Amino acid sequence: MIRVLLMCLFIASSTHDIHFTKSTIDYNKETRTLQIIMNVFTDDIELAIERNHEGLDLEIGSKNQHELTDSLVSEYTLKHIQYKNGNNNVKFNFIGFEYDYDICYLYLESDTLPRCISDETTIGIDLFFDVYDDQENVTDINTPALNESHIFTNNDRMITRATECNHLGDDER
Repeated sequence: MIRVLLMCLFIASSTHDIHFTKSTIDYNKETRTLQIIMNVFTDDIELAIERNHEGLDLEIGSKNQHELTDSLVSEYTLKHIQYKNGNNNVKFNFIGFEYDYDICYLYLESDTLPRCISDETTIGIDLFFDVYDDQENVTDINTPALNESHIFTNNDRMITRATECNHLGDDER
């Protein structure tokens, strides 16, 4: 039900007064990686990138889409996500993105996680905080260490949670 409501908000118009993203962070037990899907308004990602590159017009999804769009979307996205396992930054790889009308779906996957998740996890998603003061990034976190939802805002850019050391592999003795 919530997904339907969120999709209606995304599709409501090509210009919007709501500055909002929806992300899901899932743990893949088979690969021991974190997988992230981010739903963002296309015009927001274009604006965020274009304002740092004078004269650039990405035109995401059009036949005139700029040839550097993939790399620029990757660079911007990776710059605005942080995930720490204890004191160690978790590295993410940008898998790609899909365009569907006014929404872009961004896909990321972490490097393989260590067998033991630390006793502290820090997460930050600050997409578009450099563009909109009222930006909200709603994030569902489904990992062995955390299972919660959080809304990141300009005043609440990161969360740090104490967690138990979770062993991720069945073959660890």
